[in-house]
Amino acid sequence: MLETKRIRTFSKNDNIGIIIGTGPSLTLEQIEKVSHLKKFGCNRAFEFDLDVLAATNKEFWDYYWPEIKDLRCDKWTPYKPIAEKYGINYIEERNEPGLSTNPAYIHHHHGSGPIILNIALHYGITKMLLIGWDMRFPVNGKRHYFGEYAKPMQHFTKNLGLNGEILGLIKEMETINPADYGIEIINCTKNSALTHFPMGSLEDHI
Repeated sequence: MLETKRIRTFSKNDNIGIIIGTGPSLTLEQIEKVSHLKKFGCNRAFEFDLDVLAATNKEFWDYYWPEIKDLRCDKWTPYKPIAEKYGINYIEERNEPGLSTNPAYIHHHHGSGPIILNIALHYGITKMLLIGWDMRFPVNGKRHYFGEYAKPMQHFTKNLGLNGEILGLIKEMETINPADYGIEIINCTKNSALTHFPMGSLEDHI
């Protein structure tokens, strides 16, 4: 049986983590500003020299593995067959509210974004700054910083708000109360549909 690997924690001086989403608001200027900080990301955020990468989608790993395999980042998936196939870190996932404080598993909330938040918590990050977390699919226009994903990764949701808000995932995120874990989660994504966490300017927190 594949065992969950032990998560290394960063030093106390590295308790700030940049959590990179893939929304269209993301800019290279933001990435350059946080180059000195620990960077966590999901899916195609691997292109930004991450410290930690997480993704749950089997098709993602199969499609992008040639680009990912030699990267320095720790790589995590809650999908055991992919962990076994590529020799990356496996962590159990559970369908529960909030974040797991047990490093043996995470709460998935049906998305790679919440998964990377929970993994960042396991790494000892106590101040999480979100960038690229637009949390909306525009009816017309660019859905991702990278443009549309390749066909194997394309997925669309029917549970959208009037302005493309990803209502289901936002509702899941609203079960996360940072104070319960002694952490801060600050959304530094301008015009984000995710307003459950305090909104702030990236420059004010780095």
